[in-house]
Amino acid sequence: IKNIEKYEKKLTKYALEKLKEIKEIKIYLPKNQTSIISINIKGVHPHDAAEILNQKDIAIRAGHHCCMPLIQKLKIPGTCRISFSIYNTKKDIDKLLLGLKKVQKIFKK
Repeated sequence: IKNIEKYEKKLTKYALEKLKEIKEIKIYLPKNQTSIISINIKGVHPHDAAEILNQKDIAIRAGHHCCMPLIQKLKIPGTCRISFSIYNTKKDIDKLLLGLKKVQKIFKK
Protein backbone atom coordinates (compact mmCIF):
# COMPACT_ATOMS: atom_id res chain seq x y z
CA ILE A 1 0.00 0.00 0.00
CA LYS A 2 2.83 2.40 0.83
CA ASN A 3 4.38 1.83 -2.60
CA ILE A 4 1.06 2.52 -4.31
CA GLU A 5 0.60 5.71 -2.30
CA LYS A 6 4.14 6.83 -3.16
CA TYR A 7 3.57 6.13 -6.87
CA GLU A 8 0.25 8.00 -6.94
CA LYS A 9 1.85 11.00 -5.20
CA LYS A 10 4.62 11.00 -7.80
CA LEU A 11 2.06 11.04 -10.63
CA THR A 12 0.03 13.78 -8.95
CA LYS A 13 3.11 15.95 -8.47
CA TYR A 14 4.07 15.51 -12.12
CA ALA A 15 0.54 16.35 -13.29
CA LEU A 16 0.34 19.46 -11.11
CA GLU A 17 3.68 20.74 -12.39
CA LYS A 18 2.56 20.27 -15.98
CA LEU A 19 -0.94 21.68 -15.45
CA LYS A 20 0.51 24.85 -13.95
CA GLU A 21 2.34 25.44 -17.25
CA ILE A 22 -0.92 25.65 -19.21
CA LYS A 23 -2.43 29.14 -19.28
CA GLU A 24 -6.08 29.64 -18.36
CA ILE A 25 -6.40 26.46 -16.32
CA LYS A 26 -7.61 26.98 -12.77
CA ILE A 27 -6.48 24.30 -10.33
CA TYR A 28 -8.45 23.76 -7.13
CA LEU A 29 -6.13 22.34 -4.48
CA PRO A 30 -7.21 21.15 -1.04
CA LYS A 31 -4.96 21.56 1.97
CA ASN A 32 -4.31 17.82 2.02
CA GLN A 33 -3.64 16.87 -1.60
CA THR A 34 -4.55 13.36 -2.70
CA SER A 35 -4.31 11.72 -6.10
CA ILE A 36 -7.34 13.72 -7.26
CA ILE A 37 -7.03 17.09 -9.01
CA SER A 38 -9.95 19.37 -9.84
CA ILE A 39 -9.57 21.93 -12.60
CA ASN A 40 -11.47 24.26 -14.86
CA ILE A 41 -10.52 25.65 -18.24
CA LYS A 42 -11.36 29.31 -18.74
CA GLY A 43 -14.37 29.67 -21.03
CA VAL A 44 -15.15 25.95 -21.18
CA HIS A 45 -17.94 24.17 -19.31
CA PRO A 46 -16.58 21.11 -17.47
CA HIS A 47 -19.00 18.77 -19.28
CA ASP A 48 -17.82 20.05 -22.67
CA ALA A 49 -14.19 19.50 -21.70
CA ALA A 50 -14.96 15.99 -20.45
CA GLU A 51 -16.77 15.07 -23.66
CA ILE A 52 -13.94 16.26 -25.90
CA LEU A 53 -11.42 14.37 -23.77
CA ASN A 54 -13.67 11.30 -23.86
CA GLN A 55 -13.56 11.38 -27.67
CA LYS A 56 -9.75 11.16 -27.32
CA ASP A 57 -10.09 8.12 -24.99
CA ILE A 58 -9.21 10.20 -21.93
CA ALA A 59 -11.51 9.51 -19.00
CA ILE A 60 -12.18 12.23 -16.44
CA ARG A 61 -15.24 13.18 -14.41
CA ALA A 62 -17.11 16.46 -14.73
CA GLY A 63 -19.75 17.94 -12.47
CA HIS A 64 -20.37 18.76 -8.83
CA HIS A 65 -18.78 15.61 -7.38
CA CYS A 66 -21.21 15.48 -4.44
CA CYS A 67 -20.09 18.88 -3.16
CA MET A 68 -22.77 21.26 -4.47
CA PRO A 69 -22.41 23.70 -1.53
CA LEU A 70 -18.73 24.20 -2.35
CA ILE A 71 -19.42 24.55 -6.09
CA GLN A 72 -22.06 27.19 -5.33
CA LYS A 73 -19.72 29.03 -2.97
CA LEU A 74 -17.02 29.09 -5.67
CA LYS A 75 -19.67 30.29 -8.18
CA ILE A 76 -18.62 27.81 -10.83
CA PRO A 77 -20.68 25.33 -12.90
CA GLY A 78 -18.62 22.37 -11.68
CA THR A 79 -15.11 21.05 -12.20
CA CYS A 80 -13.19 18.56 -14.25
CA ARG A 81 -11.82 15.93 -11.89
CA ILE A 82 -8.69 14.01 -12.73
CA SER A 83 -7.76 11.04 -10.58
CA PHE A 84 -4.75 8.77 -10.64
CA SER A 85 -4.24 5.18 -9.63
CA ILE A 86 -1.58 2.54 -9.77
CA TYR A 87 -2.75 1.79 -13.32
CA ASN A 88 -1.84 5.25 -14.65
CA THR A 89 1.50 6.40 -16.07
CA LYS A 90 3.22 9.66 -16.95
CA LYS A 91 2.32 8.84 -20.55
CA ASP A 92 -1.37 9.02 -19.55
CA ILE A 93 -0.77 12.44 -18.03
CA ASP A 94 1.03 13.64 -21.16
CA LYS A 95 -1.94 12.48 -23.24
CA LEU A 96 -4.28 14.35 -20.89
CA LEU A 97 -2.24 17.54 -21.26
CA LEU A 98 -2.41 17.32 -25.06
CA GLY A 99 -6.15 16.73 -24.76
CA LEU A 100 -6.60 19.81 -22.56
CA LYS A 101 -4.71 21.91 -25.10
CA LYS A 102 -7.05 20.55 -27.80
CA VAL A 103 -10.06 21.58 -25.69
CA GLN A 104 -8.63 25.07 -25.37
CA LYS A 105 -8.05 25.25 -29.13
CA ILE A 106 -11.63 24.21 -29.89
CA PHE A 107 -13.07 26.87 -27.57
CA LYS A 108 -10.58 29.62 -28.43
CA LYS A 109 -12.39 32.78 -29.40
